[in-house]
Amino acid sequence: MSNQTFPETSLHLSEREGIIQLDDERIVLTSSAVFGTLRKDLAENIGNERMKGFLIRYGWNLGVNDAKRALKKDFSSTEEVLRQGSVFHALKGYTKAKTTKFQIHFHPDKKVEDVHVEGIWYSSYEAEENSKQFGVEKHPVCHTLIGYASGYYSTVCGHTVIFKEIACKGTGDPVCRYIGKSLHCWQGKADEELNYYENQTIVKELEVAYSMLLEERNNLEKAAIIHERLTEEVINGNDLQSIAAAVYETTSCPLLIENTYFEKLACAGITDEEYAKIEAGFKELLHQGDDKLTIKETKRLKDEQHQRLMTPIRLQKKILGYCSFIYETSVRDFPKVDSMILERAATVCSLYLLNEKTSFEAMERMKGHFLEQILNGYFPSKQEILKRGGYMNIDLSLSFRMIVLTYQSRQSHPVNELFFHEQLMETIFHYFKRQKVQLVTGQRDGNIILLIQTDSLTTEEKLPELCSCLIDHLGGVYPAYLFRMGVSTKGKQIEQAATYYKEAIIALKIGAHNETLFLFENLGVTGILLSSQDKEAVKQKAHYLLGPLFESEGAKKNELVKTLYIFLSNGGNLEKTMNDLSLSMSGLRYRVEKIESLLDKDLRDPQVSYELLLTLKALIVAGDITIL
Repeated sequence: MSNQTFPETSLHLSEREGIIQLDDERIVLTSSAVFGTLRKDLAENIGNERMKGFLIRYGWNLGVNDAKRALKKDFSSTEEVLRQGSVFHALKGYTKAKTTKFQIHFHPDKKVEDVHVEGIWYSSYEAEENSKQFGVEKHPVCHTLIGYASGYYSTVCGHTVIFKEIACKGTGDPVCRYIGKSLHCWQGKADEELNYYENQTIVKELEVAYSMLLEERNNLEKAAIIHERLTEEVINGNDLQSIAAAVYETTSCPLLIENTYFEKLACAGITDEEYAKIEAGFKELLHQGDDKLTIKETKRLKDEQHQRLMTPIRLQKKILGYCSFIYETSVRDFPKVDSMILERAATVCSLYLLNEKTSFEAMERMKGHFLEQILNGYFPSKQEILKRGGYMNIDLSLSFRMIVLTYQSRQSHPVNELFFHEQLMETIFHYFKRQKVQLVTGQRDGNIILLIQTDSLTTEEKLPELCSCLIDHLGGVYPAYLFRMGVSTKGKQIEQAATYYKEAIIALKIGAHNETLFLFENLGVTGILLSSQDKEAVKQKAHYLLGPLFESEGAKKNELVKTLYIFLSNGGNLEKTMNDLSLSMSGLRYRVEKIESLLDKDLRDPQVSYELLLTLKALIVAGDITIL
């Protein structure tokens, strides 16, 4: 039978009747290998997690049954009843248990308040059979022993006691070690184990899975219906407002569509007063902290006025705007389908914006070509220009200014110049659109040309400020580039646009080299003279005055010409010129003396300096010299 004595138990074997009894209970002897085979079949048919739950619950029921029998016996204390669990374990051949720690506390009414027990399991049949079937595991495998101990202790103590296996022979440890504590003593660290004690049948799991699949199917069906409806809106040529209205009509959830500056493009289900309230709170939320909030994926946001589910509208790997569902602040959970619908709506919005972008780019190319024709004098009369402009919804009878914008990369090897140019044109357009200024854009000689209709400005004095802010804006968006801008005087006759374009070029070329914005009217008489001079006469006069300077060697000539121009532009101020040229004072004095020697002129003579400066400016306008 056994080398171990088991008190308070009696084992009877009747070969004639084929009955084995432990106390008053019939038991069955079988090979532990059968349990190994059963374990393998369960794992293969219902999975490891369900198998673990099945064995734990099986062990729990065995433990509860033995605990009830033990409680019927005349043991002297609760401690003794609890220790009897190890005896039953060993008697049935499950394992040999050794308790290494045992603590129990009682309420005043003698009921168990809490229990804490630790120990070792030697020769666990589960660990041995699992190793034969599966080899070494990553996690403990004595599920029946854990369930048995939990069921036994819980029944005796009158409250839930959970056991955990912290070391296992099935994972390669020398022995199996366990810890058992009252549930409230685990402080939430045993909550995961509780799921295994719930007898959730496969049928119920299938019902839950079916319910989830049904919900998902309904969500997909609803999202597909909305997507089809929105696609029809785009195909029919409807705008973003129609798209927003279609989503709101289908979902009854307010929808807001914004651009990248979080300005409203369209909305449905929101009044103007409601939008004004949520906009103020949202802008505060966007700028909380040092960094501006960015939304690169579907995200939930909340402020004091509202909360929203927001997703970006993407096109060609760029974010062009945002779609948002608007909710009351009291809403805790958003329906799962809302994210799906919102992302479908954003996709349709991107299709609409792609169509708009394509149409816009085509129209802008037409306008740019039209502006080029005006500057080249292609049209025979003003009436023809006005008529052609009307075809493109441009009223060219309004007063205007011509602006020439040039840019230069601060890097030695600029990357993808064509792509940058397209981005720059788009940035300029959106800047003036936000300022509600009408313009026509074009390109010429590598520069960007802007025809600004000044009648759209509140005051004429606002234009320099507007242009200066544009340069600052471009510098912030594209810090790797240096931007400069020349602005003509105000024009009223569109057929003379080429003259005003020339003014902008002159202002750009001869403006102060350390500035970024140049107005032609600020050139005074110099501008008038330069814009009306005969080029050949200018060149002849220049060679007469500056001939000896031009006869110097290439690099040296450029240094001397630049020094002369900046020295004269600074009114002969040596210190300012020294700083602008990054020269030492001795180096600058040497150059000035060298120039005076070559030209045989006194540069401090006002008449001489004025004549030389005007000549240099004329050469710059003519394109014969460049001052960088």
